[in-house]
Amino acid sequence: MEIEYNIAGRILKDGETRAISLAEILSSAGVASAADLSEETLAAYCKSVSEQNACKVYVWKDREEYGNANVFNGGSDYEVVNEVCFLVVCDCGQEVVRETTNHWNEKIDEVI
Repeated sequence: MEIEYNIAGRILKDGETRAISLAEILSSAGVASAADLSEETLAAYCKSVSEQNACKVYVWKDREEYGNANVFNGGSDYEVVNEVCFLVVCDCGQEVVRETTNHWNEKIDEVI
């Protein structure tokens, strides 16, 4: 089974949107890999960046587990068999949204 992470964020300030990369988040959190980033760590990072920039910040982590599914007639499909999506939104240092869902969180689409 393979696990894939999609971790990123956005800073929304003065009508502009700036992407936050995984490398930027890892560096700030002082961890080596996406697997080491907990929801608490991401929420603290989001709050800090939001407070520093006095604006709204989105941070998300999408964890997808790939494996065999829909096996029939001796064949198989290799696809996502489990997904966990975490989203946190802070505005001027105040947490306004924190959600964990078992699918892609559509609220992220608002800022991508």
